[in-house]
Amino acid sequence: MKGRFAIQGCIQLELKTTRNETGLWWSLPDDVAVDILAHVSRLDLVALAMVSRRHRFVSESHNLRAWRFQMGSVEPYLYVYMQMYPDPSPRWFVLHPVQRRLKPVHSSLLPAPEAGSCFVQTDWGIYMIGGLVNGKPTTEVRFFDCINHTVYRVTSMKMARSGASASLIDKKKIYVFGGCWNVADSSNWVEVFDMETGTWDLLFVFTPKMPLKIQQSVVLDGDKNVYAVDEDGETFSFSPSNCILVTHVITESNPENRNDWLLAEALFCRGVGGRILWRLLNENVWKEVKGLEELQKQHCGGFDIIKLCPFSAQRVGIFWEAPPQGPDQILELWYAELSLTRRQGAEGWGEVWVNIEWSGAVLSHSGSLNLLCAASLYA
Repeated sequence: MKGRFAIQGCIQLELKTTRNETGLWWSLPDDVAVDILAHVSRLDLVALAMVSRRHRFVSESHNLRAWRFQMGSVEPYLYVYMQMYPDPSPRWFVLHPVQRRLKPVHSSLLPAPEAGSCFVQTDWGIYMIGGLVNGKPTTEVRFFDCINHTVYRVTSMKMARSGASASLIDKKKIYVFGGCWNVADSSNWVEVFDMETGTWDLLFVFTPKMPLKIQQSVVLDGDKNVYAVDEDGETFSFSPSNCILVTHVITESNPENRNDWLLAEALFCRGVGGRILWRLLNENVWKEVKGLEELQKQHCGGFDIIKLCPFSAQRVGIFWEAPPQGPDQILELWYAELSLTRRQGAEGWGEVWVNIEWSGAVLSHSGSLNLLCAASLYA
């Protein structure tokens, strides 16, 4: 409640102060004001930002967010990048934590790639790299700031790319693999973005074959190395320190049906038929995660997961579409949050189960949808 009282106090102060916004609140030292606001929930900070331009500047400052993060006052918020046909441009949404509906947060006037972009999540937002513009690969890179819900253009890549794979290493550099189409070779297959300097550089990497198209990738070893699988099912590891792709003995079967890889002690992916699969890194057999039977029965004939994403350290999220209903043929996008638990077996990992924390329809639309990205950030 104290967060709402803080907002009410700020609103009353705004009504009483002059146009120059002189008053008790702004007479406080900056560090004291930031310390007070660090205890306010994100929802209340959004309300505070509507009081005035100055309130918005303070409530959306990265210094405040950094202090909230240090104090442990941040909460996970789920962001979705989605195209809603017939609208030609995708847009960003956030899942409202109370109403549990997807709310549009940004509509950019910049022409957005219609497909083929890769996405990299950072502490502050999400990079959208490359993709197709008018049917051709682009060098363009955009950054969606999840604090002030703004999309910025950042430095373009040296090579136009679509269908690339990208990974954040050490929270400092983004490595982009492939996507060069018929002009790919060892000198341009990898490109590196330095987040501190805002510059791109091509990286010569020896690859076992060319073209090499990465299907899925995850970052391992404390954000130091990349583990990847290509469209033929061959697995690789990449270390930035030696710039070599090492081929593994393990191969993947049906890589086209193993999507949205994520790492949570074990590897997890989205399978077909409304299933989540898991395996250990040193194994090549995927096993089915247990506990989704309730959703599978509830949505019999229409439960096919279209996106798997991490939500927090203990939870993952899944999206699926319910078939259009009623005379208006309204399509519903559903979402569920799942907590993961593993049950010990005779030799280590036995089974992985999920508990359905909650599920429900988060969006209704009269047309079709294309969910391009879903990511959770602490704010």
